[in-house]
Amino acid sequence: MDRFKRARINEGNLTSLLDAFDINSRACKQAIRRDNREEVEALTKTCALILGALMENRLMWLASLNNGFPEARERRILSARNSKDMWRRLLDESFAERYSVPVSNVPNGLSFTARSYHAGMLSVLDDWLYPLISVRNTLAHGQWKVAFNEKRTNTSTDKTREVAKLTLWHLRLQRNLLDHFVALIYDLIVTRSAFERDFDHHWKNLESARARINRDASSDWEAFLRGRHERGRRHHWANMREAATGRALPHARKRMMYPW
Repeated sequence: MDRFKRARINEGNLTSLLDAFDINSRACKQAIRRDNREEVEALTKTCALILGALMENRLMWLASLNNGFPEARERRILSARNSKDMWRRLLDESFAERYSVPVSNVPNGLSFTARSYHAGMLSVLDDWLYPLISVRNTLAHGQWKVAFNEKRTNTSTDKTREVAKLTLWHLRLQRNLLDHFVALIYDLIVTRSAFERDFDHHWKNLESARARINRDASSDWEAFLRGRHERGRRHHWANMREAATGRALPHARKRMMYPW
């Protein structure tokens, strides 16, 4: 199958994955509002699984761009043993192609500026995207409550903790971070000057997402959703009671008098 067809298939898969993430994300927000913890836990883990699949989809799409780098580089990326290695190879091959250095000389053979770009983007992989791949693999192997080590001979406290601390707040921000990272790599592979020109803009957005993740306002956000839901529920029933007794609240009477 040629690269164009592969890219089109990846784009079709992306649409389905984005729909799946959005649908589950909305359902999870509703469960948070109702304080249904069992639903929140199940839907949060489902969102994490879908986000991991989104990451892989974006990787395959970037590697097979029809106007991207030569197919020999694509084959080297796809021959990597796992998703982590594929992302690292994608990054290295992209810099090698753009700055005309052997991939074996990345990053040391790059100019100071290009090496700085590479170091920054590698830090995003190491600090944010690789851990998400690890969580996705844990969930994909059916370890939704207690995780095992790599050989599955014993439980893993670290992996179990990673799964337990998942929140929709973090996953939505990680999706945002992934979008900005993919935009950077796309510019690196395809464009003539946009990568250097727009790097600071994309990096600012990445840093903003990382800062919000580090700030960890997930508990406050969830409390806000629950509080707003509860206030709305109380207000609704107050209006219903007032309407039933003929003493509707002023704004409710106004709506009845002027339905538009």
